[in-house]
Amino acid sequence: MIELAQQKVALLARVPVLGQVKQRLAAEIGDTAAFQCYRELLNVALAAVSPFTTTLWLDQLDSQFSNSSFEIRIQPPGDLGVRMFTALKAGAKVLIGSDIPEISSEYIALAFQRLKEHEVVLGPTEDGGYCLIGMHKPRRDLFDNMCWGQDSVLEETFSRIQRLNLSVSLLPKLWDVDDSASYIRWCESCRPRATNGTVE
Repeated sequence: MIELAQQKVALLARVPVLGQVKQRLAAEIGDTAAFQCYRELLNVALAAVSPFTTTLWLDQLDSQFSNSSFEIRIQPPGDLGVRMFTALKAGAKVLIGSDIPEISSEYIALAFQRLKEHEVVLGPTEDGGYCLIGMHKPRRDLFDNMCWGQDSVLEETFSRIQRLNLSVSLLPKLWDVDDSASYIRWCESCRPRATNGTVE
C-alpha cells in the first residue's frame, strides 16, 4: 500500500449536479436516474483512486468536495484533450475518467506496473475509446485535434503512438455507461460497489 500511495493519479470528473451530468443518457432515462447513475459511478472511481496520491480535476468548485482528502483542481477551458493533457502535465502518471463501472484500484495498479516497461499504457473501452491513459512524459500529439466521443479514438491514439515510436501496453478492456443499454447492464451487474471517498 505504501508503494501505491506514492503513485500519482488524476481523476477527471464533473460535479454531480442534477440536469448537468450524463446528458446523453438523461435524454433516454431522465435527469434524475442519470444523475443518480453518475453519482454512483463517480463514487466507484473515487474508491478506485483512494490508495493513490490523487488529484481530482473538477469542472467547477462545489461544496460537495470541501472535505475531500484529494487535492482539488479545476479543469481548464478547452476540449477533453486539453483537459487530459493539463492533468498529466501537472504531474499525474495515470489518468482515468469517472463513468467506468469496473474501474478498480487493482486496474490502476496494473497500469503503473505496465509503465515500468512501457512508455504509454491505455485502458481500452468497448465503445472504441479508452478509460485510462498512463504516460511517463505527456505528449500533446496524443490529445490535440482528436474526435473525442467517436468510436475511433482508441485506434487513432494507437496510430499516433506508433508514429511517435513509443512503446505501448493495452490493459484489459472495460466498458462505460453512456446509453440506456449500458445503463441496464450496469443496473443488472455492477450497481453499486463504491465504499470509500463517496460523495453524498
